[in-house]
Amino acid sequence: MCTSLIMHASDGSTLFARTMDWHPFGATALTLPQQYQWHSIVNPQRALINPYQVLGVGHNIPNLHADIADGINECGLAVQKLTFNQPNSISTFTPQPQQHKIQLAPFEVVTWLLGNCQSIADVITQLPKIQLIPDLNQKHAIFGQTLHYAITDSTGQFINLIPQNEQLIVIDNPIGVVTNAPNLNKEIAKLDQFLDLTVPPTHLNAIAGDDFNGKKTMPGGFTPSARFIRTTILKEHAIVPANEQDNLIETWHILNSVTVPKSRQRSDTYTLYRSAVDLKSYRLYFQPYDAVGISVYDFPQL
Repeated sequence: MCTSLIMHASDGSTLFARTMDWHPFGATALTLPQQYQWHSIVNPQRALINPYQVLGVGHNIPNLHADIADGINECGLAVQKLTFNQPNSISTFTPQPQQHKIQLAPFEVVTWLLGNCQSIADVITQLPKIQLIPDLNQKHAIFGQTLHYAITDSTGQFINLIPQNEQLIVIDNPIGVVTNAPNLNKEIAKLDQFLDLTVPPTHLNAIAGDDFNGKKTMPGGFTPSARFIRTTILKEHAIVPANEQDNLIETWHILNSVTVPKSRQRSDTYTLYRSAVDLKSYRLYFQPYDAVGISVYDFPQL
């Protein structure tokens, strides 16, 4: 599962927020320094060095490297990984390393992008360097083989990266909401049943009017489509926050609607945490499932 959204405030600050719905893995706030050196699980012989400092949420995998699930780097690039409801998307990827490329397991992509890219434009330029290889080590299966990625930067652009035909494909996302469904265009088409889509979607403007005549009510449940629709409706009809603090309050209330509680009738997946980074202050907000308050982390001084 997982739900991601971007929220803009009138003072120019922007929050990139998410729920992390998964099996427990000990997530915490992490900082990776400039020149952080690590080795991919799928090519342990090659040393990788991240030029840029990173602040995010993740955990340190014993005897391997830090695994960042979402965060921001010193250049203002912000990336998140989410599960992807297309189980065969990684199965066609070749396990044979191509010497001129950088081999990464799907769960390692965020750590590499944040450590090596300055912006969305830079991500797109560097994507051809990456060779995605399935992680066949069952010990790390919890980190997921079928993932996609939500990315934004200081320009306000918002994209998804999805695995397809042995590549990571860039999908422009004008809605600013991501869940786990494999076809964004189909999810956007479903919105017409619930919203008055009066203007072409853009990154910074509302996409919906206030006419609800003949429209369905907001769906419940925690399916990818239900969470996508519910988050988009609440985002579109939210007030415009005045500043970063107000934006955090509004964003957290929207995330309340898609936060998955623990349940004895479901697997051990639930909303492990909620997090957000502000693209103006570079501040990280982090709230684990069992915490009432939100922890705040400032980006380290460079």
